[in-house]
Amino acid sequence: MPTLSLRLFGLFLLLALLVAGAIVLAVLLFSAEQVRHLMMQGVGTAEQAQAMFDQYVMRVMLVGAAAGTLLGSLAAWWLVHRLMRPLDQLTRASRSIAVGDLAARVPEPPDPELRRLAQAFNRMAATLERTEQLRRAVVEDVAHELRTPLTSLRGYTEALADGVVAPTPEMLRTVHEEIERLTRLVEELDQLARGERGEPAPGQDEVDVAAIIKRALELASPDLRQRHIEINIQEPAGLPWLRGDGDAIGQVVTNLVQNAERYTDDGGRITVRLGASAGSLRCAIENTGGAIPPDELELIWERLHRVDRSRARASGGAGIGLAIVRQIVEAHGGHVGASSADGRTEIWFSLPIANPAG
Repeated sequence: MPTLSLRLFGLFLLLALLVAGAIVLAVLLFSAEQVRHLMMQGVGTAEQAQAMFDQYVMRVMLVGAAAGTLLGSLAAWWLVHRLMRPLDQLTRASRSIAVGDLAARVPEPPDPELRRLAQAFNRMAATLERTEQLRRAVVEDVAHELRTPLTSLRGYTEALADGVVAPTPEMLRTVHEEIERLTRLVEELDQLARGERGEPAPGQDEVDVAAIIKRALELASPDLRQRHIEINIQEPAGLPWLRGDGDAIGQVVTNLVQNAERYTDDGGRITVRLGASAGSLRCAIENTGGAIPPDELELIWERLHRVDRSRARASGGAGIGLAIVRQIVEAHGGHVGASSADGRTEIWFSLPIANPAG
């Protein structure tokens, strides 16, 4: 389809040709010689004929100018209506968004330029709507994550203060666990905030990912054995090291192992696959269990997003771990991804190798 600019140019050119054609046609139909001859027959003198001819030419010019003006006005009205209608829709939609109606959208006009503008506006509106939904989810979920341990702490402290119960090691251990839970949540939120401000990674060390994974699985092994979860590590010989912050990459691995542990059913299996190609190392952690719906695969990297909210809360997840994983990996120049089908979920990351040529 021709662009709006080309169509406007063609329309104005057509109008100019029509006006010029009308004048040329008038001159061809009523040539000057014929007009003078007829006029001389009627008035008798050449001077009178010339005067009448000039008057006739003036009339023709006035008629041509009037016709051109009329056609130009009609074309201008059509163009203004064609252009202003989408712009007016954009204005109304912008005002709706300004007052909080983030679901406002505009129809896509047929003209390519205006259609691209409408598409860009609709994408912006969709992004704003999604951001607002995330903001509300953050407020709701943070309030919930804070409320639960605070309620427990308040109940224990009130019972201790009123002398209803005596302090026991188990009670104090529970209070300590709730305080640790609050501390982890605050630290994770603080880490997300630091990453969004673009703070650089603390260091660039050579990191042995295989060793980090084995250490993370060893720490999780008591719970995994208790739940009869099988662990399988697929590691090729001579796996290269990564370059980056060892502590940060360790947190990436720990978060992914904890996520796999959280969503693996009792008696299931966790498989870790390591491999290197094209100057990068890929680490994939697969777990058996319920699959993630396809429309939520991209959302698992969002802060405080949880596929199964009630289950995640019951198991202690705040929905921040994978957001931190993506943030750390991307800060190191790497990538993350996920797939889920047939009762298996795989979450992976890839990072640059310390010395690809080595």
